[in-house]
Amino acid sequence: MTQRLLDIAGIGADRLHVAWVSSAEAQRFVDVATAVTDSIKSQGPLDAKQHALALSAARKTVDGEIIRWFVGKEVKITTKGDVYGRPWDIESFEKTLMATLEREYEKNLILSAIQDGAVNPRAIRDKVGLDLGRISYLLADLEKVSAIAFQRMENKKPVFAAL
Repeated sequence: MTQRLLDIAGIGADRLHVAWVSSAEAQRFVDVATAVTDSIKSQGPLDAKQHALALSAARKTVDGEIIRWFVGKEVKITTKGDVYGRPWDIESFEKTLMATLEREYEKNLILSAIQDGAVNPRAIRDKVGLDLGRISYLLADLEKVSAIAFQRMENKKPVFAAL
């Protein structure tokens, strides 16, 4: 999931390496450490300033209640079903989780852009690269949960502020 989030954010899944290595596997540890080091060297350093909004949005996404809830309910939902007793296979659950992850990331990216000074939909688009229709749709979601608020109209453009 975190690798998918890094891909959505434009940082790249290859920047995160996860491997299980037993203390009895010294050579495997060396092999994994070498592979990780080679991979990171080939990618070059991560420009944190260039990816500041993406990193902020990714952090808010993984810290958010919705994704934590989803991950915490995976076993229960895929083994016993949802609250309505409907069964969920792992593939359907993961597809829904990934769609939710993308949506939450995009909402947090918009929120980060507003906090960074982009207060109208076009300025947000210019900062984050999302489609204006998607931005408008997600702005409404952010208003519903009181993350942002409409402030005023300025030159026929709505102005929003983070709460």
